[in-house]
Amino acid sequence: MGMNELRKRLEREVLPLVSRPSRYIGEERNVPRKDPGDVRLRFLLAFPDVYEIGMSHLGIRVLYDILNRRADVAAERTFAPWIDMEALMRERELPLFSLETHTPASEFDVLGFTLQYELHYTNILNMLDLGGVPLRSRDRGVGDPLVVGGGPCAFNPEPMAEFFDLFVVGDGEGAVLDLVDLVIEGRGISRPELLARAARIPGVYVPSLYRSVEVAGGAAPGAAAPGAAVPGAVATGGPTTAGLQYVEPVDDRAPALVSRRVEPVLDASSHPSLPIVALTETTHDRLAVEIMRGCTRGCRFCHAGMVTRPVRMRPIDDLVDLVERGIACSGYDEVSLVSLSASDYEGLPDLVSRLNERLFDRRVSVSLPSLRADRFGLDVAGGIGRVRKAGLTFAPEAGTQRLRDVINKNETEDSIVETVGVAFASGWNRVKLYFMIGLPTETDDDLKGIVRLIATIRAKARERKKGARINVSISPFVPKPHTPFQWERQDAIGETRRKERLLRERLRLKGVKVALRDPNVPFLEGVMARGDRAVAAAVEAAWRAGARFDGWTETFDFDIWQRAFRETGVDPERYLGPIDLDARLPWEHIEGGAKREFLLEEREKALKGELTEDCREVGCFGCGACDGEGRVTVPMPERARADGLEPAPAVAFGRRERRGGRSGNGNGERFRVRYSKGLEVRFLSHLDIVRILVRALSVSGLPIAYTQGFNPHPKLSFGPPLAVGATGEAEFVDIELVRSIGEEEVASRLASALPDGVEILSMAPLASKLSVSAQAAAAEYVLADIPGFEELAADEIRKRIEEARRTTSARFRRGEKIRDVNPSEEILELGLIEGGARAVRAVLAVGEKGAMRPVDVVRLLLGDRGEEGPGLSDAPDPGKAPGGGPASPGAPELAHVHRTALLRRRTLGTPGLEPIQ
Repeated sequence: MGMNELRKRLEREVLPLVSRPSRYIGEERNVPRKDPGDVRLRFLLAFPDVYEIGMSHLGIRVLYDILNRRADVAAERTFAPWIDMEALMRERELPLFSLETHTPASEFDVLGFTLQYELHYTNILNMLDLGGVPLRSRDRGVGDPLVVGGGPCAFNPEPMAEFFDLFVVGDGEGAVLDLVDLVIEGRGISRPELLARAARIPGVYVPSLYRSVEVAGGAAPGAAAPGAAVPGAVATGGPTTAGLQYVEPVDDRAPALVSRRVEPVLDASSHPSLPIVALTETTHDRLAVEIMRGCTRGCRFCHAGMVTRPVRMRPIDDLVDLVERGIACSGYDEVSLVSLSASDYEGLPDLVSRLNERLFDRRVSVSLPSLRADRFGLDVAGGIGRVRKAGLTFAPEAGTQRLRDVINKNETEDSIVETVGVAFASGWNRVKLYFMIGLPTETDDDLKGIVRLIATIRAKARERKKGARINVSISPFVPKPHTPFQWERQDAIGETRRKERLLRERLRLKGVKVALRDPNVPFLEGVMARGDRAVAAAVEAAWRAGARFDGWTETFDFDIWQRAFRETGVDPERYLGPIDLDARLPWEHIEGGAKREFLLEEREKALKGELTEDCREVGCFGCGACDGEGRVTVPMPERARADGLEPAPAVAFGRRERRGGRSGNGNGERFRVRYSKGLEVRFLSHLDIVRILVRALSVSGLPIAYTQGFNPHPKLSFGPPLAVGATGEAEFVDIELVRSIGEEEVASRLASALPDGVEILSMAPLASKLSVSAQAAAAEYVLADIPGFEELAADEIRKRIEEARRTTSARFRRGEKIRDVNPSEEILELGLIEGGARAVRAVLAVGEKGAMRPVDVVRLLLGDRGEEGPGLSDAPDPGKAPGGGPASPGAPELAHVHRTALLRRRTLGTPGLEPIQ
């Protein structure tokens, strides 16, 4: 199936019927355009969650940029289709495809998955199956893509080892290019030989060259039960986990210990300078720039902090340059400075100050995703809250100082409380706090300490800010590989429920919102985190039974997993109990940065409540992540660029007149812009189109007027929304500038920043103060491609039109809402467009009396009145039939709706309607 045919089928048969079809269209700004015939290797980057989550992940963006810098490589992307999309793809036998060219996944040379979260595993199998790729590595042959995994979960890949050809462990920037070279140079050799050669690449693990060995468990000689050394603590010991499988090589070409890959230097050349800008909203809809990698704070539960050592920082000059270029070509109004501990970046106040100097006039805010209480002061608070007050997140993790010392969270209660007070005194009205329960040595006193700390923070916050709100997220602890707590027991589901009840009963405080996780989710996460190869059978069984999107509350089904464990004979409890300290672990053939000896020392210090300070401040502790002696630092690199990869010059922004953002200065100008919504963007929502135009205005550099206050917004007014799936040539936006520029320049600069499918049709100075929405009384549509109409005679269509116009009452459901409409009043005109196309012209009332949508007219023409009986109008969601399956091929949503005019009431001459210009 050619990619053009696949895309046509998707747009004709599938996308009109699914929720959020914008997930599947691509067409984003700043995407490289490459002809697949001009490259030597095609690489499909796959993220096993929905588009809006995957596109918020910086790692896939970095790899996409690095791969596409090579002229001989074309990298494309794919994401997990949501439940309704999968059902329609399977029903119509459509394969998993790439966004850029809509090429089936099986036609790529390499298929690379991001292993970001353990509960993505069933989605990975689903994507392989949808893509026509055999699930298990041993079943793949000539013509099948090489299936590669990377990301945090690659540090214990064993539960998924049988499904992958190889894994990249650690930083992927250099490793992925080495892998590309190997595949290009290795064309013609056998698949086993190619994998054997891949095993020689530093950081690459090839599971087929290893075997699992199961050993009998038992108490380690002289090993104390975890938690027993703390007076008054509830012992976290119990039967020791037995029978975990460890891994050893069966091929001389496979290393006994797979070293992780570490990029020694981070600079501007290893970071995207031309960010992809999604046309639809993503979870983190902003420019993300990684300021540093690694963390040496040493939190003993933190997997990322251990495996990403040592700390490497990007130079401030490079960061300022990256941010300025990224904002210039994207139009984002927020930049997020990303790292595990952004407040530990040396010179953070200076960086924030320099960014604000460049970005304030552009109304771009600076945010930090997670902050340490001991590093958040007035200088940082003032910098990141200067334009708008985005959310602030702090993670005390534990409620008592004793337990914070156990986990090596070097923050005191006083610093936490005072920091939150600083935030509220600086203008914030909401903060988020993260806590964990089930940590080693935890007692009920520690749980009550969470309650006391939140109450204290709340009191402090309300001293500084009346109406202050605190969102609290509490998650059960899951022991992770390569951490000092990798040997510890995880709380049973019943114990987690008991602790959550205790907290829920005591945290009924005004202004405090508490979110608790379903205990079944961390239970499953724990099995996957410390699982061995035996777990693979349960993963496959759960997927075959329907497990999908296990990290989503609305789709997670724990019963499926319980049945899968029983059917495959996998005992999940074996992975959740304490592990012998001298046992060989399923992941010990993977080097995780910190040495086993260091992790054991840290575990012993945890049981004694002893702290380990940051090695960058007091000197080297010999964790093994670097070869430093004494104070461990990574020098700031000189500014560098990859050869021949100089980024394009930054687009200039508007002048400083934008700072005022006022429209009443006598020099401003207002325009009414008419634009079209074309086929390329027909599956975007009205809010998506609004977002596109706002960003285009920002990229254009036009001096847009802004509202005043803590969260300034551009002064824009849009016409009535156009439905998802519809096109239009009568779409309007009124814009206000702070100074006069001229009609032609405004149109030219705005048009150059718009994506394909959005075109400026006309522009004129605006005299009326009434918005388009306030003026609009009706809208004219052409309804084409109505299912079944091509087989009807013109007289039959006219008969249906008359019946629709005479209908006085109909009821249509959209989601949970039911709308009662009166077609005889709301359909102002309805008639067949003469010709062979069987298209219908409809004029519908809009505004207070306009509840009827074009798709409702199509329903009436198809004979669906939406009364009490079943019908497509009763479907609970777009793309779903009443029974929960896909909508039928005759669904009214398959009709093509095109808006040709917005009409207003004529104020002069004969009463009636006239087009808005």
